Amino acid sequence: MNEQSFRPAWRSFYWHILGAVACLVLAALAFTKMQDGSGKDMAEILLIVLFVGVVVHMLVRRYRITLIVRPDEIALEEGLFGRNSIEISTKNIRTIQVKQSMIQRILNVGDIQIASSGTEEYEICAANMPEPHTLRNRMQGYERTAEKEEEKKAE
Repeated sequence: MNEQSFRPAWRSFYWHILGAVACLVLAALAFTKMQDGSGKDMAEILLIVLFVGVVVHMLVRRYRITLIVRPDEIALEEGLFGRNSIEISTKNIRTIQVKQSMIQRILNVGDIQIASSGTEEYEICAANMPEPHTLRNRMQGYERTAEKEEEKKAE
């Protein structure tokens, strides 16, 4: 089976990356500039703990969501320890929408929203997916293939 899994793109965590780099720079400055030792150790420890916190938060947000694209269905799995899963058959997809802010367009990431024919609202919302238009086109290709197979069965 031709299954592909997608997670939020690393480049979509630009604020996290900037925060982590800022923590490292401030820790280096605290190490070199505070010669007298007053509060130097505490400042370094605080900045390193903040750096680790930012990195862990970024990793949790990335590995918490998986969008799985199969020829017969699209699935969204959420959670690290407990998992919630939503599957939509490709023949039941009504709409696939890509939303991008200006920064997301520059980074070539976007939010993908999928609605099925059974509901009015979007059932699957996956934020910061890499190359969202290519991903949408792939899903729509599977959707068209499912429709053609259904037409052949009806004949």
